[in-house]
Amino acid sequence: MKIGAFSAKYSLIPETVRYYVNEGLLVPRSRNGRYDFGDDDQRDIEFLLQLKSYHFSIHDIHRILALRRLSNFDSMDDLNDYMELLFQQKQKIELERNELNNVLKELETEIQNIKKKKEIVTGRKRGISFSFLPMLACPYCQSKLNLSNCNIEDQEIMSGELSCSCGYRAAIRNGIICGDTGPISPYDGEDSKRNCYRMMSSELLSLIQKAYLWLDDKLNTCDTNNKVILEDCINNYFFCYANLEELNPNAFYIVSDKFEEVVSMYKDLIEKLNLQRNILYIAAGSHLLPLRHGCVDYYIDFDSSNEYAILNQKFAFNEVEEYLSSSAKYLGAFFNFQRGCSSMRELRRQYPDAGMHCFDVSYFKQCLSQKWNHVCFEDEFGVVTDSGYGESFTYHINNEPLRLSMYFCEGRDMKK
Repeated sequence: MKIGAFSAKYSLIPETVRYYVNEGLLVPRSRNGRYDFGDDDQRDIEFLLQLKSYHFSIHDIHRILALRRLSNFDSMDDLNDYMELLFQQKQKIELERNELNNVLKELETEIQNIKKKKEIVTGRKRGISFSFLPMLACPYCQSKLNLSNCNIEDQEIMSGELSCSCGYRAAIRNGIICGDTGPISPYDGEDSKRNCYRMMSSELLSLIQKAYLWLDDKLNTCDTNNKVILEDCINNYFFCYANLEELNPNAFYIVSDKFEEVVSMYKDLIEKLNLQRNILYIAAGSHLLPLRHGCVDYYIDFDSSNEYAILNQKFAFNEVEEYLSSSAKYLGAFFNFQRGCSSMRELRRQYPDAGMHCFDVSYFKQCLSQKWNHVCFEDEFGVVTDSGYGESFTYHINNEPLRLSMYFCEGRDMKK
C-alpha cells in the first residue's frame, strides 16, 4: 500500500506518516525508492494511534512499540513493563484531570466575577465642576463665555449652553462641552469601539505599557497638586484613562477629542471606576478648545502628534501651545519610521494629506528644541517589527522597525 492510500485509510496526512517513519515508529519496506506499507505496518499504526489516544509521549510510544515488535508481549517481563507504563500513564492522566478540574473551578469563579462586574450599576454621572469655569474662554476671541439654560446636579453642570458675543456657541451635553470641530478629514474616523487595540501584537502592547509606565514615573516626580493636565486627541490612545488610579487625585484633568462619541465613551468608562477626580470633558478640534490661554500646566501627547500629522501639515502641539502656561511641561510618546521606508510609502498611499514630516523623529526633535529650553529625549526607547493587524498601524509593513521615542520638555521659550 502506497503512502497516500495508507494515510487516507487512517485519516492522516502523508506528512504525519513520514514523521512516524522518520522517528522509527513505523518501519515500512521500501520498493523502488517508495514506501510500501504492509499488514505489519497497519497493525503498528493502529496500535500507535491507540497509544496516542492514551496521551503517551512519542518517546513512550517508541518504547512500547519496540517491546511489542521484539517479543509480541509473549514474555511476562515485557507484559509487566507494558502494564507498568499503562499504570504510570493512568496516574499521570488522573493528576492532570485533577489539575484541570481545579482550573475549571477557577475559570468558573472568574466568569462569575466578570458577570457581577458587568451587572454593577454605572457610577454617578458627572458634570462640569464649577472649579473649571474660570478656565473657559472663547476659542476665537478669548472672551469670557456666557453660560445659559443650565441643568445642575450635585453642584455640577450636566447640560446647558456656552456662548460668546463674537458668535461662538457650544452645547453642554451629558456633562461634555461640545464645541466646533473644524474640518474633519475624509480619512479620519472615530474609534469608540477601541478597535485600535484589537488584533494589536503583544510586542506593541508591551511597548505601549512600558511607555505608559515611563510617563507615569515622570508625572510622579512633578508637583501636580492643583495643576491642570491636558490630554488631547484621545481617539487612539488615552494615557490618563489607563493610569487614572495612579495619577494625582488633587490635579485637574482636561480630556478632549474632536469626536463626541469617543469622549462620551471614555467618560462612561471613567465614571464606572468611581474615582474622585476633577475631569473636564471637551469634544472639539484641538485648535478650537474653549479654554483660556495659559491655563494648562501639563500637556500629555501620547501619539497625538503622529496621528495629527497624518491628517494635517503640523503636529498636535502646534495647535495647543497657546493653552500652555509659561511654566508648563510637555511630555509624550512619538512613533517614528526610517525615512524612505516602505511603511512611509504605504502611509502616504493611505493618507494622501499627511504632513511632510509625519513620523520624522529628527524634525520633531528640532521643533521641540525651538519651543523648549530643556528637552529630555529618549530616541531608542523601544522598537517593534510586528504591530499586529488592528486599526492602529495599518500602514506598518511587518518586519520593518517601528520605533518609539519618549520625551519630557520644560522651560518653555515664550519668545519663539
